[in-house]
Amino acid sequence: MTASYSKFQINDALILEATRLLTRSIPPEQKITGVLRLLSEWASLHYGRVLLPNYTANELQVSYSYGLIRERLQQGEYNVPFDQGLTGAVWRSGQLALVTDVTDEPIFLTRIAEPIDGKKEGVGFITVPIVIEGRPIGVLSAQRQTNTQRLYTQDVDLLRIIASMIGFILIMMRQQDHFQAYMETLDTRSERLQRLCEEHGIIGNSPVLLAAVKQLDNAKHSDAPVLLLGESGTGKEMFAAMMHKLSHRRDGPYIALNCAAIPEQLLESELFGHEKGSFTGAHKNKKGKLQQAEGGTLFLDEIGDLQTDLQTKLLRVLQDRQVMPVGGDSPVEVDFRIITATHINLKRAVEQGRFRLDLFFRLNVLPVYLPPLRERRSDIPLLAEYFLNRYQSMYRRHISFSAGVMERLQAFYWHGNIRQLQNVVERAVLQAEDSLINEGQIDAMLVEEAGMGSLHSMDAAAPAGAVPAAVAGEAAPPPAAPAEAIRYRPYERVDVGQRTRLQEALRRTGGNQTRAAELLGMTLRQLRYRLAKLESGPG
Repeated sequence: MTASYSKFQINDALILEATRLLTRSIPPEQKITGVLRLLSEWASLHYGRVLLPNYTANELQVSYSYGLIRERLQQGEYNVPFDQGLTGAVWRSGQLALVTDVTDEPIFLTRIAEPIDGKKEGVGFITVPIVIEGRPIGVLSAQRQTNTQRLYTQDVDLLRIIASMIGFILIMMRQQDHFQAYMETLDTRSERLQRLCEEHGIIGNSPVLLAAVKQLDNAKHSDAPVLLLGESGTGKEMFAAMMHKLSHRRDGPYIALNCAAIPEQLLESELFGHEKGSFTGAHKNKKGKLQQAEGGTLFLDEIGDLQTDLQTKLLRVLQDRQVMPVGGDSPVEVDFRIITATHINLKRAVEQGRFRLDLFFRLNVLPVYLPPLRERRSDIPLLAEYFLNRYQSMYRRHISFSAGVMERLQAFYWHGNIRQLQNVVERAVLQAEDSLINEGQIDAMLVEEAGMGSLHSMDAAAPAGAVPAAVAGEAAPPPAAPAEAIRYRPYERVDVGQRTRLQEALRRTGGNQTRAAELLGMTLRQLRYRLAKLESGPG
């Protein structure tokens, strides 16, 4: 069939034939299998399979396939646990991935690949997500030979289109009982993730937040290292504690250490422990955090700030599962799960020689991206009310937000994320002069907070579940920089649009700046700052 088409025409012809297949009056299962057959016979994309999640078994299971061995299918040998392999990474992240040779890629589970022309060497594997309503609900995978004239980009584009078609078929299958039950499982899953958030003190129900919780929940039965990525103030400490409480190590110790908070000369002893007399002040033997975490979980925050020599020692511990205390002469066996966190771009740190590549791969088994607050704006009212209730109780005040305050809070950029929002609400409670926190008061605070934006690092981490660049190209770009977000955070700047409001307040108070500031819910210094800025020009 392919002989009558050039390699540049195959995709168009195949897509046309697949479209015709979809319009035929045959069962949906036959349509999907037929499309997979077309991929094999027309485009040499062999062993196509569609995997859908089985939450009871905690794995992706082959639901439709073409060419795979029946006995291995029946035994579930092609199924993939949620937290393993390249297919699992695509399911978790929603990003496509490929390998050019399945025998050379460590993350790839070679047992799910079949030989082509009798050998696995030179066999490539492409996996794309199947997305319904903005979320990955399955994956489409196929194999191909590396030494073909077709470009990988051609096959990736083709599989993306076919994945969309299969997604359309699955939507049509909603009328059938088994797929309706599957969609209900997704809804139940979302409700369960929300309950997990509530149980572990995580406030919010936005899709991006639940996606991060889902990744941790999927990996709870594993000892795979977890790397929490995201800006400062996004809740990495809470997520690490939740991961420990969900895991089978929950009855063991949970040991946390911020690598940036300990002086360099003390950090080695804190991590690895020391023997008595090993240095001045070592009056007795001390177990380091690595030993203290025995049987439990070790959380190392700001791992990107770990100095190079300690990176080497930590790598050795993770490889050998033995720790050598400072001044010791014999290693100690250790057993713990490691969770690390950073707000810096570790890939960039590796490229700059500030972080070891081999340690990065050891820690980056399950990367989880914690979204900044500006990406989960629907959670801001929940967080603001939570903090308001906390500080009302703490300071014995009876205060509420006036109309319009939530709109302003949701419009702000929040460089410091949840921690910054918490500080603003606490300050508002303390400074409120009556029973309402009004818009003017919040406006004044947000203008001040906007000036702090330059102090926050914008070195964004990679997105959740990002597949290593070596197999999937560059990770998705970080969130838009503040300059691009000004259009939806109008309260961060002093601009000429405020002139009328300030002038009206001064007119009503006969030019008395103190009374005008009170009318606007500002301090006198804040009012004078705005007037000075407006006199000197926009900005």
